[in-house]
Amino acid sequence: MTQVALAIWTAVTNFLDDSVLFLVLKFFLFIYVAVLLVDIVLLLVLKGLSSDLKTALYGTERPLTSKNKLIKRWEAILARMESANPSQYKVALLEADAMAGEILDEIGFPGPTMKEKLEGVKGGQLETRDRLAESHEVRNQIVHDATFVLDKDEALRHLENFRAFFDEVELF
Repeated sequence: MTQVALAIWTAVTNFLDDSVLFLVLKFFLFIYVAVLLVDIVLLLVLKGLSSDLKTALYGTERPLTSKNKLIKRWEAILARMESANPSQYKVALLEADAMAGEILDEIGFPGPTMKEKLEGVKGGQLETRDRLAESHEVRNQIVHDATFVLDKDEALRHLENFRAFFDEVELF
C-alpha cells in the first residue's frame, strides 16, 4: 500500500512540476499575492498607521501645525535676542513658552496652564520635560515679578531648552 501511495505521489509531483498549466497558475497566484500585499500596505497607510506607529513609539502624537509658520515664529523670537534691550529677552521667552504650550495642546497634553500640561506628561514621553518646566518657571518669574532681571545668556539658555523641545517633537 505504501509503495502504491508513493508511486501516486511521485506521479502527481512530476505532473505538477512539468505542467505548463500549473506553471501559469503559480505565476498568476504569485502576482495576485503581490497585489494583495501592496493593497494591504496602502490601506494601512491611508488609515493612518504611520501616526499610530509614532504614537506607539513616542507615546504622543506629533503636532500637525504648519512647520513654515512655526519656523517663522521661532525666527522672530530669535530676532528679539539681537536687541540690546533686556525687555526683548523677556518677550522672547514669553513667546517661546506660549508656542510650547500650543504644541503641547496639539500633541495631546491639554490643560489650562503650562504647569498642568507638563504634569500630564508621563515619564519617557518627553525627554525635555524637565528643561521645559525649568524655562516655564522663569517665564512665571517674568510675569509675576516686575523686578525680575533676565540677562541675555540666561535667556539664550532657556530658549535653547525650548529649541530642544521643538526638536524633540520634530518641528525643526
